[in-house]
Amino acid sequence: MKLPNSFSSISFKLSALYLALFLCSFLSIGITVYWLTQQSLETQLKNTIETEANRLKTEFDADGIIELRNEIAEVSDRDSHTLFEYGVIDQNGLLLAGKLDTFKLFDGWQLIMRPSDSKAPEKSNRYLYYIRVIELPNHVWLSVGHDGKLLQTAGDAVIKAFTGGFILVIFLGTCGGFYISRTFLRKIESITKSTQTIIEGDLSHRLPVSNWHDELDNLALLLNLMLDKISSLIENIQQVSTDIAHDLRTPISHLKLRLENAINKSLSPKQYSEQITFAIEELDSILATFSALLRISQIESGSRRSSFKSFNFSNIVIAVKEALLPIAEEQNKTIQLDIEKSLVLMGDKELLTQLIFNLLDNAIIHTPKKTQINMTLCSSGTHTELIITDNGPGIADAYHQKVFQRFYRLEQSRSTSGNGLGLSIVLAITELHEGTLTLTDNKPGLKIIVSIPTRTSHLIT
Repeated sequence: MKLPNSFSSISFKLSALYLALFLCSFLSIGITVYWLTQQSLETQLKNTIETEANRLKTEFDADGIIELRNEIAEVSDRDSHTLFEYGVIDQNGLLLAGKLDTFKLFDGWQLIMRPSDSKAPEKSNRYLYYIRVIELPNHVWLSVGHDGKLLQTAGDAVIKAFTGGFILVIFLGTCGGFYISRTFLRKIESITKSTQTIIEGDLSHRLPVSNWHDELDNLALLLNLMLDKISSLIENIQQVSTDIAHDLRTPISHLKLRLENAINKSLSPKQYSEQITFAIEELDSILATFSALLRISQIESGSRRSSFKSFNFSNIVIAVKEALLPIAEEQNKTIQLDIEKSLVLMGDKELLTQLIFNLLDNAIIHTPKKTQINMTLCSSGTHTELIITDNGPGIADAYHQKVFQRFYRLEQSRSTSGNGLGLSIVLAITELHEGTLTLTDNKPGLKIIVSIPTRTSHLIT
C-alpha cells in the first residue's frame, strides 16, 4: 500500500488550512494596529498644531499683527519649536510673517506632500505635511505647519514588524505542518506495516502504541483489544473444532465398527436389534453434543433476552431439587435447601432451569457416595445469589477456569457420561443474565456461586 507524501497528507492539508486562517487573522490584526497607530499619532499631532495655532491667534487678538509677527519671529528661533513652521498671509498673498506660504486661503486643515531633507527626490523621500489654517480679522490668514515624518516612520515600523512576523509565521507554520505530517505519516506507516503483518497470518502481532497517547494511539489500543478478542475467538474455534473431532471420533468409530460387524457377520434378529439400538444410542449422543453446541451459540448471541419474563425463581430451585433427589438418594447423597421464599427473577425461565439442573447434576455425578450437597438462594440487596456446595473432592484452583471450556473434562479417561459442555452452557446462561459465576474451595469440596444483579429481581411480599 503506497502512502501519500507529506504535502498531500490530510495532516499537512489541515496544518495549511489552520496556517491560512492564522495568517488572515494576523493580517487583520496588523492592519488594525497600523490604522490605530496612525490615527492615534495623527490625533496627537493635530492637537499639538491646533494648540500652537490657537495660542498665536490669541496673541493676534490681544496685540495685533505686529506683536504676532514678533512672536513668530521669536519662537522660530527657539530650538523647541524648530519643527513648527509659521506663515501669515494677507488677502493679496503677501507673506507678512514666517516662511510658510504653501497653503490655500481657507479655514481648516490642509495636507500637502513635501520632499524630505534627502537630496534624492524619489517618491519614497516625500512625506505629508499637516497645516492648520485660521482666518484672522481683516482677511489675514494664519498657518501653523508640522511635518508627518513621525507618522510615516511609525507606520513603516509597524509594517516592517508585521511583514517580518508574517514571513516568520509562514516559515514556522510550513515547517510545523511538514513536521506534523511526517510524524503522522510515520505513525500511519507503522500501523499499515503492522496491519499487513497481521493480514499475512501473524495474529499475535499488535499495532504499535507510543507514549504520547494521542488519537492514533487510542485507536491502536482499541484495535489491539479487538485483535485480542478476534484471536481469542479464533483460538476458541480451533480448540472447539479439535475437541469436536476428538470427542466424536470415539462414538463414530464405535458406531462404524458395530455397523460393519452387523454387515459382515450373520446375526440373529435379536442381535441385529441390539446393534441398531446401540447405533441409535451413539447417534443420540452425537446429536446431543451438536444440540448443546447450537444452544451455547444461541445463548451467546443474546437473542434470548427478548423472552425475559418475571418468574418465581425459588420454585424453580425447589422443582429441580425434587427432580434430582431420587438420583442422589440412590447414591446415598443428601440435598439440603436454604432458600428465600417467593424470590422473583427477571430472565429466561427455561435457561435458568437448565443452569440449576446442570450445576446440581454435576454435584451429584462427580462426588462420591454419602456426599452432602447444600443449595442456598438469597438476595443480598445488590445481587441475587444461588450457592451450591458439597463436601466432595472439589476441584484444584488451577482447573477453576478450565472447566468452563467447551469439551474440557477433568476425567481424562472419559469413562462417565457427558460431553464436557455442561458448565460451558452454565457460563453462557449466567453471562446472558449479566451475572457472574465463581468457583471456590469449600474446604473440603467445591463451592459454586451464581450471582445476578438485583435490577432483575425482587421479593414478593
